[in-house]
Amino acid sequence: MEEEREGVAVFFCHCDGEVSGMVNVPAVAKYAATLPKVVIAEEHEHLCSKEGIARLKEVLGTGKVDRVVMAACSPRTHGGIFLSALESAGINEYLVEFANLREQCAWVHEDRVEATEKAKDLVRMAVFRVMELEPLEKIKLSIIPSALVIGGGVAGMEAALNIASKGFKVVIVERAEEIGGRVRKLSTTFPTISCGIPCRHDCPDCEFTPKIEEIYAAGNIEVLTSAEVVEVKGRIGEYKVKVRREGGDDGEEERDLNVGMAIIATGSRTFDPRRIPDYGYEFEDVITSEEIELMYLQSRKGGRGAKLLRPSDGRVPKRVDFIQCVGSRGLKPGSNPYCSITCCLYAMGHARAIKEMYPDTEVYIHYTNIQAPYRGFEEYYKETASLGIKFVRGMVEKVEKRDGELFIVYEDEDSQKKEDMATELVVLSVGQEPSDATAKLAEMFHVERDIDDFFMEVNPRVVAEEKTGVFIAGCALGPRNIRYAVADGRAAAENAIRFMEQGFVEVEPVIPEVDADKCIRCGVCESLCHYEGIKVGKQEAAEVIAALCRGCGLCVASCPSKALQMRYYSDDQLRTLFKTAFSMPVAEAEPERG
Repeated sequence: MEEEREGVAVFFCHCDGEVSGMVNVPAVAKYAATLPKVVIAEEHEHLCSKEGIARLKEVLGTGKVDRVVMAACSPRTHGGIFLSALESAGINEYLVEFANLREQCAWVHEDRVEATEKAKDLVRMAVFRVMELEPLEKIKLSIIPSALVIGGGVAGMEAALNIASKGFKVVIVERAEEIGGRVRKLSTTFPTISCGIPCRHDCPDCEFTPKIEEIYAAGNIEVLTSAEVVEVKGRIGEYKVKVRREGGDDGEEERDLNVGMAIIATGSRTFDPRRIPDYGYEFEDVITSEEIELMYLQSRKGGRGAKLLRPSDGRVPKRVDFIQCVGSRGLKPGSNPYCSITCCLYAMGHARAIKEMYPDTEVYIHYTNIQAPYRGFEEYYKETASLGIKFVRGMVEKVEKRDGELFIVYEDEDSQKKEDMATELVVLSVGQEPSDATAKLAEMFHVERDIDDFFMEVNPRVVAEEKTGVFIAGCALGPRNIRYAVADGRAAAENAIRFMEQGFVEVEPVIPEVDADKCIRCGVCESLCHYEGIKVGKQEAAEVIAALCRGCGLCVASCPSKALQMRYYSDDQLRTLFKTAFSMPVAEAEPERG
């Protein structure tokens, strides 16, 4: 059948007026029909609809064409839908070119005539380029049916339990001496304080979170505590990971693990308030939200009830001031620009707990904006205010000591006054920031970080996660509350399970090819490759290792002898594209296909 196909089909999408509102699509389609090798030029109002996809398959089922140009929107949004339909119709996906008439034409022009002429140029370029393309087949890689989970907090434990439930082996690597993460250090969580299970306020045993006992009871989960990943080699489906662990006969030991998938759930760390001297963290009665938890937990030992006592003298404080956004939202020099999400609700929960323990204690929460983004949280905020807890909108200028007494200086935007008040305890609601291991793990696994230095959240429509087999969960992606961290762990596990159950993964064949006759064995390509995807011998020409190559093209651009060419983006293919951008090459009006 493939030998019978000869020619190019160009399909135009009106995109429900998004394209046709600015581009004269019928005129462009008529122009496309005059281009060499174009045997089909057809329009549709909404190509990615059920009817549009059916029409694509119907037209291509005739076997008249072997190459296709999709004149529609960006392939980043709907490319997968079209490629799947074209593949089912017998078209090799690497014989397809996209002419982006929406984002690159209709959306950026105000003149209909100019937009239409540009659309013709884009379609002409796509047609001539698609005629230069060669069919490619995806590279099939096997997958070791086991997974590594880095981080033993709630996200990592949830991921491990889900993977283990499908019969796959999981190894959890945790830097601390125990798994459980920050949750096991909490006395209560909010707003599930009244979740009605009934709630025992014993958050490490909360019904909503995975249990440490479940992890150890699972026969196919191995836990390595006081351990960290120190080296990673390999590729998706086959990673060789070296783990260093404290506590061996010589003080530490190393383990070599072979895994197919990896989940990074390293959580976050809390902001160090010493970076903002204005808040007076050096004073004994200025503590963080983590330290108030430690007070509760220590006072509850032996079955006693929780207590809040001033560190300086062991007395119950008569006034407590919470300062929000410590290290978040760029409110003070040295703080991070983003919101840490959980701090507002967490402070409210503590404020309510203090009021329940000590009804006569005055409690103030100093904020600039209350963030209550999840269902039920806004109601929780309003109920908290009704209990006599005072919310003060305005910046806290400083916390200082005078004659042995603690003072807080702050603005009250509602009264338009600057207040200077004595207080007995200040609680700093510290935000979250990337964990210490983030940068190192990102480098070892070749995964990206975002502008805030957390691991980057991957949009699967834009970036193919299949290149790495590494999935991120929980606060490693950014600030999360417990329920969403657990959900992240479950989602990461589902992605890993999908690949391990399949047993293989297909990766893009858009990688370099080597012309051995041109290769001068200089080694420049090998020295620049971040992924160890190309090797050069003393006597042998460069060799591309398809399983490791990510197709970035850095080696191709740097090769001094032009011995490397990128499949799907060869010099000849790109040269044709550039020449056609300015005019239809007369000499190439009927190009011979090699």
